[in-house]
Amino acid sequence: MKLRHIEIFLALARTPNMREVSSRLFLSQAGVSSALRLFENELGVLLFDRVGREIRLNEKGRLLFTYLAPLYRQIDDSIDMIMSGAMVGNVKLGASATLADYVLPQVLYDFKTRHDRVNISLESGSTKEIVKQVEAGTLDMGFVEGDVTSTGVRTASLCKDNLVVISSDIKLAENGPYPIAKLAEKNWLIRQEGSGTRELFLQNVMQKGVSPKIFLEFSNNEAIKTVLHNPGTLTCISPRVVESELRRNEFYTVPISDVQFSRFFLQVLHKRRNLSPLLQGISEAVMERLANSFAKETATRNTPASR
Repeated sequence: MKLRHIEIFLALARTPNMREVSSRLFLSQAGVSSALRLFENELGVLLFDRVGREIRLNEKGRLLFTYLAPLYRQIDDSIDMIMSGAMVGNVKLGASATLADYVLPQVLYDFKTRHDRVNISLESGSTKEIVKQVEAGTLDMGFVEGDVTSTGVRTASLCKDNLVVISSDIKLAENGPYPIAKLAEKNWLIRQEGSGTRELFLQNVMQKGVSPKIFLEFSNNEAIKTVLHNPGTLTCISPRVVESELRRNEFYTVPISDVQFSRFFLQVLHKRRNLSPLLQGISEAVMERLANSFAKETATRNTPASR
Protein backbone atom coordinates (compact mmCIF):
# COMPACT_ATOMS: atom_id res chain seq x y z
CA MET A 1 0.00 0.00 0.00
CA LYS A 2 1.42 3.34 -1.07
CA LEU A 3 1.08 6.60 0.82
CA ARG A 4 0.27 8.26 -2.51
CA HIS A 5 -2.81 6.03 -2.90
CA ILE A 6 -4.06 7.14 0.53
CA GLU A 7 -3.48 10.77 -0.44
CA ILE A 8 -5.53 10.31 -3.62
CA PHE A 9 -8.32 8.53 -1.74
CA LEU A 10 -8.56 11.33 0.83
CA ALA A 11 -8.57 13.97 -1.90
CA LEU A 12 -11.40 12.21 -3.73
CA ALA A 13 -13.31 11.74 -0.49
CA ARG A 14 -13.23 15.48 0.09
CA THR A 15 -13.80 16.42 -3.57
CA PRO A 16 -15.31 13.49 -5.55
CA ASN A 17 -14.29 14.95 -8.89
CA MET A 18 -11.53 13.24 -10.88
CA ARG A 19 -10.65 16.32 -12.89
CA GLU A 20 -10.28 18.63 -9.89
CA VAL A 21 -8.24 16.10 -7.92
CA SER A 22 -5.95 15.31 -10.85
CA SER A 23 -5.27 19.02 -11.35
CA ARG A 24 -4.55 19.60 -7.65
CA LEU A 25 -2.21 16.58 -7.38
CA PHE A 26 -0.55 17.17 -10.78
CA LEU A 27 -1.72 13.83 -12.15
CA SER A 28 -3.71 12.76 -15.16
CA GLN A 29 -7.32 11.77 -14.65
CA ALA A 30 -6.38 8.27 -15.80
CA GLY A 31 -3.63 8.20 -13.16
CA VAL A 32 -6.07 9.18 -10.40
CA SER A 33 -8.60 6.60 -11.54
CA SER A 34 -5.93 3.89 -11.76
CA ALA A 35 -4.56 4.70 -8.28
CA LEU A 36 -8.07 4.51 -6.76
CA ARG A 37 -8.73 1.17 -8.47
CA LEU A 38 -5.42 -0.26 -7.17
CA PHE A 39 -6.19 0.99 -3.65
CA GLU A 40 -9.65 -0.61 -3.65
CA ASN A 41 -8.27 -3.86 -5.11
CA GLU A 42 -5.63 -4.04 -2.38
CA LEU A 43 -8.26 -3.51 0.33
CA GLY A 44 -10.68 -5.90 -1.36
CA VAL A 45 -13.62 -3.49 -1.00
CA LEU A 46 -15.18 -0.68 -2.98
CA LEU A 47 -14.93 2.73 -1.30
CA PHE A 48 -17.00 4.70 -3.81
CA ASP A 49 -20.26 4.05 -5.58
CA ARG A 50 -20.10 4.79 -9.30
CA VAL A 51 -23.19 6.74 -10.33
CA GLY A 52 -22.93 7.39 -14.04
CA ARG A 53 -19.74 9.38 -14.52
CA GLU A 54 -19.69 10.48 -10.91
CA ILE A 55 -18.34 8.81 -7.77
CA ARG A 56 -19.65 9.05 -4.23
CA LEU A 57 -18.29 7.68 -0.96
CA ASN A 58 -20.14 4.60 0.24
CA GLU A 59 -20.50 3.58 3.90
CA LYS A 60 -17.11 1.85 4.03
CA GLY A 61 -15.43 4.75 2.29
CA ARG A 62 -16.91 7.20 4.79
CA LEU A 63 -15.72 5.07 7.71
CA LEU A 64 -12.20 4.75 6.27
CA PHE A 65 -12.06 8.51 5.65
CA THR A 66 -13.04 9.17 9.28
CA TYR A 67 -10.04 7.18 10.54
CA LEU A 68 -7.47 7.97 7.86
CA ALA A 69 -7.89 11.74 7.55
CA PRO A 70 -6.49 12.68 11.00
CA LEU A 71 -3.73 10.08 10.73
CA TYR A 72 -2.61 11.36 7.36
CA ARG A 73 -2.69 14.92 8.70
CA GLN A 74 -0.36 13.84 11.52
CA ILE A 75 2.00 12.22 9.02
CA ASP A 76 1.98 15.33 6.86
CA ASP A 77 2.58 17.65 9.83
CA SER A 78 5.39 15.40 11.13
CA ILE A 79 7.17 15.43 7.78
CA ASP A 80 6.83 19.21 7.51
CA MET A 81 8.17 19.60 11.04
CA ILE A 82 11.22 17.40 10.36
CA MET A 83 11.96 19.17 7.07
CA SER A 84 11.57 22.64 8.55
CA GLY A 85 14.97 22.60 10.26
CA ALA A 86 13.37 23.41 13.61
CA MET A 87 14.73 22.05 16.90
CA VAL A 88 12.78 18.79 16.98
CA GLY A 89 13.60 15.19 17.79
CA ASN A 90 14.02 12.55 20.47
CA VAL A 91 17.46 12.63 22.08
CA LYS A 92 19.10 10.08 24.38
CA LEU A 93 21.90 11.52 26.51
CA GLY A 94 24.17 10.01 29.13
CA ALA A 95 26.31 11.65 31.78
CA SER A 96 28.57 10.74 34.67
CA ALA A 97 27.36 11.51 38.17
CA THR A 98 28.54 15.08 38.75
CA LEU A 99 27.16 16.29 35.44
CA ALA A 100 23.99 14.17 35.51
CA ASP A 101 23.01 15.29 39.01
CA TYR A 102 24.28 18.86 39.33
CA VAL A 103 24.70 20.40 35.87
CA LEU A 104 22.49 18.85 33.22
CA PRO A 105 19.04 18.81 34.89
CA GLN A 106 18.59 22.60 34.80
CA VAL A 107 20.27 22.86 31.39
CA LEU A 108 17.88 20.33 29.89
CA TYR A 109 14.87 21.90 31.59
CA ASP A 110 15.73 25.30 30.14
CA PHE A 111 16.40 23.78 26.70
CA LYS A 112 13.07 21.93 26.71
CA THR A 113 11.29 25.14 27.73
CA ARG A 114 12.68 26.87 24.64
CA HIS A 115 12.17 23.89 22.30
CA ASP A 116 9.03 22.04 23.33
CA ARG A 117 9.17 19.63 20.39
CA VAL A 118 12.40 18.12 21.67
CA ASN A 119 12.10 15.04 23.89
CA ILE A 120 15.18 14.36 26.01
CA SER A 121 16.04 11.36 28.18
CA LEU A 122 19.10 11.41 30.44
CA GLU A 123 20.87 8.34 31.79
CA SER A 124 23.42 8.47 34.60
CA GLY A 125 26.40 6.14 34.91
CA SER A 126 30.14 5.98 35.35
CA THR A 127 32.40 7.51 32.73
CA LYS A 128 33.23 4.05 31.37
CA GLU A 129 29.55 3.07 31.14
CA ILE A 130 28.55 6.23 29.32
CA VAL A 131 31.44 5.98 26.84
CA LYS A 132 30.56 2.34 26.15
CA GLN A 133 26.95 3.22 25.36
CA VAL A 134 27.91 6.10 23.08
CA GLU A 135 30.27 3.75 21.25
CA ALA A 136 27.47 1.17 20.91
CA GLY A 137 25.07 3.79 19.58
CA THR A 138 22.50 3.43 22.38
CA LEU A 139 23.19 7.02 23.46
CA ASP A 140 23.33 9.96 21.05
CA MET A 141 25.86 11.90 23.11
CA GLY A 142 27.60 11.70 26.48
CA PHE A 143 29.05 14.11 29.01
CA VAL A 144 31.72 12.72 31.32
CA GLU A 145 34.61 13.54 33.61
CA GLY A 146 37.93 11.74 33.64
CA ASP A 147 40.01 10.05 30.98
CA VAL A 148 38.45 8.47 27.90
CA THR A 149 40.59 5.83 26.22
CA SER A 150 38.09 4.33 23.77
CA THR A 151 39.01 4.62 20.10
CA GLY A 152 35.37 4.31 19.08
CA VAL A 153 34.43 7.82 20.21
CA ARG A 154 35.51 11.43 19.77
CA THR A 155 35.81 13.80 22.71
CA ALA A 156 35.78 17.56 23.08
CA SER A 157 36.76 19.48 26.20
CA LEU A 158 33.94 21.51 27.73
CA CYS A 159 35.36 23.00 30.89
CA LYS A 160 38.12 22.50 33.46
CA ASP A 161 37.00 21.18 36.84
CA ASN A 162 39.26 21.60 39.85
CA LEU A 163 38.27 19.18 42.60
CA VAL A 164 38.57 20.41 46.17
CA VAL A 165 39.01 18.74 49.54
CA ILE A 166 35.95 19.37 51.68
CA SER A 167 35.19 19.06 55.39
CA SER A 168 32.46 20.18 57.76
CA ASP A 169 35.16 21.12 60.31
CA ILE A 170 35.92 24.83 60.07
CA LYS A 171 38.91 24.53 62.40
CA LEU A 172 40.51 21.96 60.12
CA ALA A 173 39.98 24.28 57.17
CA GLU A 174 41.31 27.33 59.04
CA ASN A 175 44.64 25.67 59.87
CA GLY A 176 45.56 24.87 56.26
CA PRO A 177 47.09 24.66 53.82
CA TYR A 178 48.26 21.08 54.40
CA PRO A 179 50.49 18.66 52.52
CA ILE A 180 48.22 15.81 51.52
CA ALA A 181 50.22 13.34 53.62
CA LYS A 182 49.17 15.15 56.80
CA LEU A 183 45.53 14.33 56.06
CA ALA A 184 46.08 10.72 55.04
CA GLU A 185 44.80 9.26 58.33
CA LYS A 186 41.55 11.20 58.30
CA ASN A 187 38.36 9.30 57.44
CA TRP A 188 38.14 9.72 53.67
CA LEU A 189 34.78 9.30 51.97
CA ILE A 190 35.08 8.44 48.28
CA ARG A 191 33.04 7.17 45.37
CA GLN A 192 33.02 3.52 44.40
CA GLU A 193 35.20 2.01 41.67
CA GLY A 194 34.48 3.30 38.16
CA SER A 195 34.01 6.89 39.31
CA GLY A 196 36.14 9.47 37.53
CA THR A 197 36.34 11.53 40.72
CA ARG A 198 37.69 8.57 42.68
CA GLU A 199 40.30 7.73 40.03
CA LEU A 200 41.57 11.30 39.85
CA PHE A 201 41.86 11.64 43.62
CA LEU A 202 43.67 8.34 44.19
CA GLN A 203 45.98 8.80 41.21
CA ASN A 204 47.15 12.20 42.44
CA VAL A 205 47.67 11.31 46.09
CA MET A 206 49.46 8.05 45.28
CA GLN A 207 51.85 9.96 43.02
CA LYS A 208 52.88 11.71 46.25
CA GLY A 209 53.48 8.33 47.88
CA VAL A 210 50.39 8.74 50.07
CA SER A 211 47.83 6.02 50.76
CA PRO A 212 44.75 7.73 52.24
CA LYS A 213 42.59 5.95 54.79
CA ILE A 214 39.46 5.08 52.81
CA PHE A 215 36.80 4.96 55.49
CA LEU A 216 33.69 4.47 53.35
CA GLU A 217 32.86 4.14 49.65
CA PHE A 218 29.56 5.28 48.18
CA SER A 219 27.75 4.96 44.87
CA ASN A 220 26.54 8.56 44.88
CA ASN A 221 27.55 12.02 46.03
CA GLU A 222 24.46 12.65 48.16
CA ALA A 223 25.45 9.82 50.51
CA ILE A 224 28.94 11.29 50.82
CA LYS A 225 27.50 14.71 51.68
CA THR A 226 25.29 13.21 54.38
CA VAL A 227 28.17 11.40 56.12
CA LEU A 228 30.52 14.35 55.66
CA HIS A 229 28.76 16.12 58.54
CA ASN A 230 30.51 13.72 60.93
CA PRO A 231 33.74 15.02 62.54
CA GLY A 232 37.06 13.92 61.09
CA THR A 233 35.68 13.09 57.65
CA LEU A 234 36.99 14.44 54.36
CA THR A 235 36.20 14.04 50.72
CA CYS A 236 37.63 15.21 47.41
CA ILE A 237 34.84 16.37 45.15
CA SER A 238 33.79 18.81 42.46
CA PRO A 239 32.77 22.16 43.98
CA ARG A 240 29.64 21.97 41.83
CA VAL A 241 28.42 19.09 44.00
CA VAL A 242 28.65 21.09 47.24
CA GLU A 243 27.94 24.56 45.91
CA SER A 244 24.88 25.18 48.10
CA GLU A 245 26.51 23.69 51.24
CA LEU A 246 29.57 25.91 50.81
CA ARG A 247 27.34 28.92 50.43
CA ARG A 248 25.46 28.03 53.65
CA ASN A 249 28.71 27.39 55.59
CA GLU A 250 27.85 23.74 56.12
CA PHE A 251 31.09 22.65 54.45
CA TYR A 252 34.48 24.28 54.00
CA THR A 253 37.28 23.96 51.50
CA VAL A 254 40.44 22.52 53.07
CA PRO A 255 43.43 24.04 51.24
CA ILE A 256 46.09 21.58 50.05
CA SER A 257 49.64 22.80 49.49
CA ASP A 258 51.28 20.12 47.36
CA VAL A 259 48.76 18.59 44.99
CA GLN A 260 45.99 19.73 42.65
CA PHE A 261 43.08 17.67 41.41
CA SER A 262 42.28 18.97 37.94
CA ARG A 263 40.31 17.36 35.16
CA PHE A 264 38.15 18.30 32.21
CA PHE A 265 34.50 17.71 31.57
CA LEU A 266 34.25 16.08 28.16
CA GLN A 267 31.62 15.75 25.48
CA VAL A 268 31.59 12.26 23.94
CA LEU A 269 30.31 11.45 20.45
CA HIS A 270 30.57 8.35 18.29
CA LYS A 271 33.61 8.69 16.04
CA ARG A 272 31.51 8.39 12.86
CA ARG A 273 28.78 10.77 13.94
CA ASN A 274 28.61 14.50 13.41
CA LEU A 275 26.76 16.92 15.66
CA SER A 276 23.27 17.62 14.34
CA PRO A 277 21.87 21.13 14.91
CA LEU A 278 19.89 19.71 17.84
CA LEU A 279 22.88 18.04 19.50
CA GLN A 280 24.95 21.16 18.81
CA GLY A 281 22.33 23.26 20.55
CA ILE A 282 22.37 21.02 23.63
CA SER A 283 26.17 20.99 23.66
CA GLU A 284 26.33 24.80 23.58
CA ALA A 285 23.78 25.04 26.39
CA VAL A 286 25.88 22.69 28.55
CA MET A 287 29.05 24.67 27.84
CA GLU A 288 27.34 27.93 28.78
CA ARG A 289 26.08 26.46 32.04
CA LEU A 290 29.52 25.11 32.92
CA ALA A 291 31.16 28.45 32.18
CA ASN A 292 28.65 30.29 34.38
CA SER A 293 28.93 27.81 37.24
CA PHE A 294 32.72 28.01 37.08
CA ALA A 295 32.53 31.79 37.46
CA LYS A 296 30.19 31.41 40.41
CA GLU A 297 32.43 28.75 41.97
CA THR A 298 35.46 31.04 41.71
CA ALA A 299 33.58 33.92 43.30
CA THR A 300 31.95 32.01 46.18
CA ARG A 301 34.33 29.19 47.12
CA ASN A 302 34.15 28.92 50.90
CA THR A 303 37.49 28.91 52.63
CA PRO A 304 38.00 30.45 56.06
CA ALA A 305 40.28 33.08 54.51
CA SER A 306 37.53 34.18 52.16
CA ARG A 307 34.80 34.42 54.81
